Amino acid sequence: MTSRLDELDALRGIALSMMLISNFVSDLNFFDIMDVAEGSGWWWFSRLTAGLFVAVAGVAAFLANRKGNTHQVLYRSLRLAGCAYAITLVTWIAIPQAFVRFGVLHLLALAGLFALLMRGRTWLALPVGTVCLLLPWLTLPEGEWLGLRGYDYVTVDYFPLKPWLGVFLLAYFAGSYTYAESRPRLPYEWPDGLLWLGRHTLPIYLLHQPIIVGMLLLANAILAGELLP
Repeated sequence: MTSRLDELDALRGIALSMMLISNFVSDLNFFDIMDVAEGSGWWWFSRLTAGLFVAVAGVAAFLANRKGNTHQVLYRSLRLAGCAYAITLVTWIAIPQAFVRFGVLHLLALAGLFALLMRGRTWLALPVGTVCLLLPWLTLPEGEWLGLRGYDYVTVDYFPLKPWLGVFLLAYFAGSYTYAESRPRLPYEWPDGLLWLGRHTLPIYLLHQPIIVGMLLLANAILAGELLP
C-alpha cells in the first residue's frame, strides 16, 4: 500500500480510536452514569472526533473518484447504507426511545453518492459544502434527517446533512489540492496497529457499541447484586 494511503489509514485509525473513547463516554451519559453537558470538554472532543472521521472519508472519496473507481465508491455507499439501516432496526428494537434514524453510517452512505456527482466537478464541492456547513444557523422544527429537528429529539447517534455533509464535501474539495501531486503529505512510519485500525474501521465500528453497552449492563448487574449468589 502506498504511503499516501498509509497516512489516510493512520488518520482514520486515529479518528476511530477517538470515536471509541467518545462513544464510551456518550454511553456513560446515556445510562446516567456520567453527565456530559453541552459545551463541556467531552462534548467538544466528540465534535472534533466526528469532524476528523468525516473529513478523512471526504478525502478518501476524492482519491477514489480521481482513480475512476466509480463502482468502488458506489459499492461502498451501498454497503454502508445496508449497515446503517441494520443499526436503525437493531436500535429501534433495543432502545425505541432513542433509536438511530440518521447516524454516521447513514451520512457517509449518502455522502458517497454526492461524491459521485462531484466527479469531474470538484469545484462544486466548495459552494455546496459551504452551504451545508452554514445551514445549522437555521432552526426549523422538523426534517430530522436534514438536520432540522425539534428540541425534544433524542437519539444515540445523529449526523445530519447539515453540517456534516458540508464537512465531507469541503474535505473532498481540500483533497483535490492536498493531493494534486501524487505524493504523501505525511510520510511517516505509522504504527502497524494504527494502520490496522484504519483498514478495519467498519467492522470495528459495528461491533464496538454492542460490546461497550454489554459491558456496562453487566457491570450494572454485578453492582446491583443481580449476578451474585
